Amino acid sequence: MNGDTPSNRIDSIIIDPRYNGPDTSGNGGWVAGSMARLLGTGSVSVTLRAPAPLGVPMFVRWLDDAGATLHNDGALIAEATVAPLQLDVPKAPDPEEAEAAGALAKKVSAQRGANWPYARCFSCGFARSDGLRIVPGPVGNDGMVATTWTPSSLAVDACAQLAVEATWAALDCPAGIAWTHRLGSGTAMVTARMTALIDQPLQAGEQYTVIGWPIAQDGRKLHAGTAIFDTAGNVRARSRQLWLMARA
Repeated sequence: MNGDTPSNRIDSIIIDPRYNGPDTSGNGGWVAGSMARLLGTGSVSVTLRAPAPLGVPMFVRWLDDAGATLHNDGALIAEATVAPLQLDVPKAPDPEEAEAAGALAKKVSAQRGANWPYARCFSCGFARSDGLRIVPGPVGNDGMVATTWTPSSLAVDACAQLAVEATWAALDCPAGIAWTHRLGSGTAMVTARMTALIDQPLQAGEQYTVIGWPIAQDGRKLHAGTAIFDTAGNVRARSRQLWLMARA
């Protein structure tokens, strides 16, 4: 964005109810990706301050330092800025291993039933037929989770590429899932910050490998990374994230 507000400035964002995380608020990755799309290409860091409501206009306020904030009825929802992404991405597992891990993870998730808080999450919800349905499972012994994933045409842009918001949503939940496998499924946590970079847009109908891995824990703060690889092993998108555990 080069420090200037875009000429095609958008002053509000509406999160369609389809793009939920919990049933009553926006998927963290989709909300963060909506802000990243406004700031343009390159790596963007988005801090989520409060749950984003569904189906209502939220006001975008442009800042002088090439950033923007998102507000709903006076409450700060998110802050976004252009920022470098510092992340060492591990090698992707073999697609066969990732596919097996994801298939098992989907079966385990489905056993939790429709009352599971994230059963209908746009990114990882197993009860959604119109979502991304990215449910990675453990591979190896270092905490990594992985799955294969073929995006449908449900969230493509005018160029037939996966929309920025959908790509950020795909990067979001694998980080939390990686920590859930380490800390236990009863650990409540939320996305607090995503810094992400789309190296090359994703295409509907192509197979990818999605991974997430824990990086470090500092009290309630859980740091994690996620990445999406193509079949040649090239990184197509990546993120470093901060998740927060619920206060005891």
